[in-house]
Amino acid sequence: MPGVCRTPGPRFAARVSVIKRAVPLLAVLMARTALASLPDDAPIAPANRAVASPPDDAPTVSATLGFTSLHDDAAPPAGKPEIARVPQNGSPPAAPTVEPWPKHDFSIGVWDAVASGALVAGVVTVQFGVQSPSEPKWGSTGFDDWVRGWLRIKGEGGRTAAATTSDVLVYTLAAAPFLSAFLVAGVEHERMDVAWKLAALDAETLLTALFVSLSLQKITARGRPFLPVCQSNPTYAECTSGTPNASFPSGHTTVVFAAVSLECFHHGFLETSHTGWGAAACPVTVVAATVTGILRIAADRHWATDVIAGALLGGAIGYAVPALHLAFGEEKTAILTPSVSPSYLGLTLAGRF
Repeated sequence: MPGVCRTPGPRFAARVSVIKRAVPLLAVLMARTALASLPDDAPIAPANRAVASPPDDAPTVSATLGFTSLHDDAAPPAGKPEIARVPQNGSPPAAPTVEPWPKHDFSIGVWDAVASGALVAGVVTVQFGVQSPSEPKWGSTGFDDWVRGWLRIKGEGGRTAAATTSDVLVYTLAAAPFLSAFLVAGVEHERMDVAWKLAALDAETLLTALFVSLSLQKITARGRPFLPVCQSNPTYAECTSGTPNASFPSGHTTVVFAAVSLECFHHGFLETSHTGWGAAACPVTVVAATVTGILRIAADRHWATDVIAGALLGGAIGYAVPALHLAFGEEKTAILTPSVSPSYLGLTLAGRF
């Protein structure tokens, strides 16, 4: 009848209730479909606007899953990779900084090649051009006799084996720094330029140690431990040594401890790992060098003080030569060159300061 307002019937109220329930579900499904259609590398801006909560009578499980996926701190769905998000300020994340390797550097130039060549000439000159002392200037001390009594091997075969073993250790330890340079710098880090510089530094250091030890042996003219036995028994096996009056310092010990210092320097310079051989290289070579010195006493080739002096001298040279190169860096250079004359044997330090 016209002019009469009718009250909605039960069917209309049921339809309204169904629509109220369907709208949140449709919104959730549309949001999930939009997220799934994005590429994996597409940035998603963080949600800055509040999202309306569904009605209390809406299905809770589906609505909760859909709405939580819209927040920044939500975990990605199972089996789907997490999408990278752009920071709120719009700037991309800063690239990680790569530290230079190695952290410290030094220069090897023409003067180092000249110094190495001069050292080779000096070693050859001292070894073959300078006459060995015909008479000893000094001999043992009470301490040396006491140590010799404890460590000297009685049998001739045992002494020969000890001398041979010490020779093998010298060559092995002298090669260790070169192997470390090429394996770590050249192979592991693919920096052959650093490997060659370290090898040149190793050669210069070991040649310096050898030149100094040979020069001191000719200057000091100390008789070897077996020399008194040779005077009473010329057929004694050790008496065939070509340098019976060149005992101080021990050349073997000087070279191996210089090599040990170089190996420890490589360990720190190349920043090797502190696990496995990287952690054991320095202490193992120190033990091997100490064994070399003990074998020289056991073989009756040197006094205990010869070995102690050689260890101190070699360690000092093995530390000083790399330290000088690092101290002068790229800008300045310092080199050691031998000075040989009929009345003088020594080293000259030259460089740009």
